[in-house]
Amino acid sequence: MKHTYHISGMSCGGCVTAVKNKLSTVNGVTSVQVDLAKKEAEITSTEKIKADALQDALKNTHYTISEHSAA
Repeated sequence: MKHTYHISGMSCGGCVTAVKNKLSTVNGVTSVQVDLAKKEAEITSTEKIKADALQDALKNTHYTISEHSAA
């Protein structure tokens, strides 16, 4: 399953790495691709993951995630 999410708060390559590392820890996530220019993350998972669970992975950061579109 692939879903694309909007990520706000990213401004550099370090942000991309931080977001990718945090989102990769969510149960069911198999891969994360982050596009800084589009401010998007494409998340591949074995099951439907709620945006709340993904936002939880980004807690204590200034990044926010919201569902953008289904791929």
